[in-house]
Amino acid sequence: MREMEATTGQRQFFATRHKISGVQTLVVSGVAMVVIVASSVAAADGAVAAWEESVLLFFNGWYDWLEPLMWALQQVGVIGTPIVAALVVYYFSRRWQYLVAFAAVLPLKLVIEKGVVKNLVERDRPFESVGPHINVRGPAFEGLSFPSGHTTTVFAVGILLFALLPSRWRPVPVVWAGVVAIIRLYYGEHNFLDVVAGAAIGTLFAVLLWYALLNRVADEQLEEVIPTP
Repeated sequence: MREMEATTGQRQFFATRHKISGVQTLVVSGVAMVVIVASSVAAADGAVAAWEESVLLFFNGWYDWLEPLMWALQQVGVIGTPIVAALVVYYFSRRWQYLVAFAAVLPLKLVIEKGVVKNLVERDRPFESVGPHINVRGPAFEGLSFPSGHTTTVFAVGILLFALLPSRWRPVPVVWAGVVAIIRLYYGEHNFLDVVAGAAIGTLFAVLLWYALLNRVADEQLEEVIPTP
């Protein structure tokens, strides 16, 4: 990946500072696909292994007074986040490629994560697949659990932001994505493999969009930038 900074007067907050290579894209995509397939196979029968239940119970057992904070933090995983992020990033960058990259997360999520994977792996929510001893802090007592839609969304948006943010802010969206995955377990709305698969799907979406669209902006910026010292 190539580190870049704009030299045209005022630096843009959102800019393609990293150009992901084809090899990197293939490696990350390949690892993500392995995780998705392995998680899907493990969850396909709807059962929850003892080790997976132990992970869920550890996070699900955290204190109830944390719930307001957890609720606020997980809102970045809601379905409208990619569109909001697309508009904000476009407003500050005026790059249509950024707008398309973030906006594309939503249809990808709806078609692949919700329309394909969720219907192929019909796993119930923890209240049904593990038992009524799960502390369900949200509304999801029933329905399909695999994969986690919140986690898919937040990892896709988080990694795209990672590609565009200045170095000091770069870890924030990725760490936040990991926190949201934990919160879904805290809320008792997903099992561990649900959030693992969601993280892998979101990562897959992000690196493909990064390579296809964000790299294109990096090429356009070559005449405007110099390597960061």
